[in-house]
This record gives sequence, C-alpha cells and structure tokens, in this order.
Amino acid sequence: MTTTEEQAPASGQAAKASFGKSKVGGIVYVQPRRAGLGTLVAEFWRYRLLLSFFGLRFIRKRIARTWLGLIWVPLRPAANLGIRIFVFGGLIGVATGGVPYPVFFLVASAAWMLFAESAYWATRSLEINRKLLPRVYVPKLVVVAAAAFPALLEFAMVAIFAALAVLYYVLRADVFYLDLGLHTLLVPAGLLVLVLLGLGVGLMLSGVSARARDVRFGVGYGISFLYFLTPVIYPLTAIPERWRGLAGLNPLTGAIEMVKAGVFPDHPLSLKAVSVTLFWALLLWIPGLWLFDRREAGVLAGRKFRLRQGFRGRRTT
Repeated sequence: MTTTEEQAPASGQAAKASFGKSKVGGIVYVQPRRAGLGTLVAEFWRYRLLLSFFGLRFIRKRIARTWLGLIWVPLRPAANLGIRIFVFGGLIGVATGGVPYPVFFLVASAAWMLFAESAYWATRSLEINRKLLPRVYVPKLVVVAAAAFPALLEFAMVAIFAALAVLYYVLRADVFYLDLGLHTLLVPAGLLVLVLLGLGVGLMLSGVSARARDVRFGVGYGISFLYFLTPVIYPLTAIPERWRGLAGLNPLTGAIEMVKAGVFPDHPLSLKAVSVTLFWALLLWIPGLWLFDRREAGVLAGRKFRLRQGFRGRRTT
C-alpha cells in the first residue's frame, strides 16, 4: 500500500460559486469569493443564521468576568440613567415643554442607545472575534451586523424603564403623557435609521479597529461628544435660535426627533434635520459597503481553504 498526496486543481477548475468551491478526488477546495456587492449580500443571506451566534458573543462579552453576571444587563443602564435624571432633571431642571423629565429623557435615551451601542460594538466586532475568524470562514458583514443584538438589548432595557415611568405618572397623576396615533409610525422609522447609522460607522471603521486600538478609543470619545450635541438630555427648542440650524446638521438629530414626534404631543419635526440624517445614512452605507467588500476580498485573496471529507488531505491506494 502506498500513500500519495493529492494535488491542487488548476486555477481554472474551481467552480465560481459564492466563494468558489470545487471537488477533486474527494477533496473540497474552497477559494475566496470575488469582490462584488452582489456576492457580498448573497453570502450575508446564506450565513444569516450566524447573526444570533455572534450577537450572543457580544452580549456575553459585556458580562464576562463579573460577579453579578446578568444582573448587570438592567443594572448598568438603570444606574447610568438614574444619575443623569437626577442631575439634568433635578439639579439643573431642564424644561421639556410639559412632559415630565424622566419620561422625556428615557424615551430619547432608548433611541440614542440604538445608535451608540450598535456603533461601538460594530466598530469592535472584528477585533473581538479576531481569534475565531481566521479559523473558520464567516462573511465579516455578518459579524458587523450582529452588533445590533447588544444594541437592541440595551434599547429594550431603557424602553422598559420609559414604560414604567409613563405608568408611574398614569397611576400618580392620572395623566398619559404620550400621544399615540398614525404619527407613531415615525418611531420605528427613526429607530431603524439609528441602527443603520451605528452599523454604518462599523462598516467604515471595523477593519481598521481590528488593527489599532486608537480607532476604538476615538469612536468612544466621538460618541460621547455627539451625545451632548444631540437633543437627548434637552429638547431641540432649548438650543438658542442662532445655533438651532447647526444642531439640525447633526446626523442624529433628525432620527431622535422622529422618535419624539411619534410619541409626544405637538412635538415639531424638522424636515431639514430628517433629510440630513438620511443623507448621512446613505453616505455611510453606500461607500461603506463598497470599501468593506473590497477590504474583505483583498484580505482573503490568495488564500485557499482545503477540507477533506473523511481524512486530512491524503488518501491511501
């Protein structure tokens, strides 16, 4: 009995499937996919079931090496938001136009969390999974998109706090401070735009963030800076008239105001701010997808994954 080594197929033999696959002599040769938005989206859809796997990895990352474990999921936002309500609503007394400050702040904060958390985790997504991704083929767009999971969890926690605040004032003062109707459809539209903005940041920066921590630090400081420029802790009308036009150029103002206009009575909505928000979402996603696709195809170019069905690269004759 002799042992012979299988030879790789010629360059033209590989089938041009989603990421190039051919079978020769019992060995499957998997080659990187070609660059193109069509193949990028097709592979994302093919591996979509892995979204929950990576999303849960991000959530576990948040509570790793802690004593309280899952208790931190509601405790962190509760402590953070409680301090800010005490400072801005109690000590400073920010006026909110007839809506109690806890209700106003919690509704705006729930929307803000979708952007802030998705941008942070999407930027770190490839860096967090840097040990796993070289071992197994997964479209990196799936990993970036899975950053929406911790963002949705944080949003759910803050939305529950907002609902409890509304219920408190219903029981205490018999007043329902929300105005629900057809205009409430603005809420899911605004939330969707906020998620797209956050993931768009990850599309642009996740590849660079995997190589240098500076990007992660910069994104953290940038999100903190945008927080105070976005009408979350104060209403848009609290900004002086001469600066209100500049506030409308903030890419997050339009989406946050859409959420407020969907639940608060007589809340004005600036079409200019909404247009700016949609412009920024397109600006992040159109070149972001193109750059992400080129970067992923370039990183994988030249690699060949060799998988043996039953054995490891050799057969006996």
